[in-house]
Amino acid sequence: MEQLIDDLTFGNVFEVKTVLASIAAALAVYQLVLIAVGYGKVRTGFLAARPAAFAHRASGDVIVVLVAVVALFCVAHFGFDDDAGLHRFTGAALLVVLAFKIAVIRWWHGLSRLLPYLGTSVFVLLALTWLTSAGHFLGWGE
Repeated sequence: MEQLIDDLTFGNVFEVKTVLASIAAALAVYQLVLIAVGYGKVRTGFLAARPAAFAHRASGDVIVVLVAVVALFCVAHFGFDDDAGLHRFTGAALLVVLAFKIAVIRWWHGLSRLLPYLGTSVFVLLALTWLTSAGHFLGWGE
């Protein structure tokens, strides 16, 4: 698997992982704006609540794919490095909370009151995971 990932990224695994994680982080910021409009907390003249909620869901699907690909790259190529304890913890927690949020959205509608908290948790964990790896690589986490 490590060789496949190396081939797919032309030997630039960390750089590709950084770009994909940075796109996911940027989309997460966009998600906050969209859901604020969707919940009616922010009103704009160019975006109504329903389309904002739809765009929030669509961009969330993209974030899930990006996070899954980055997680696969991390585990398959880098393994479980002892030097990356906080990154490993926040990444694992991100995957768990994200999976739980998806379960609530898709099947456990009775727990939908938790969605704002789950969404905030996903955002914070994604930001921390990004900061402890991609952010450090880009010079933000020093």
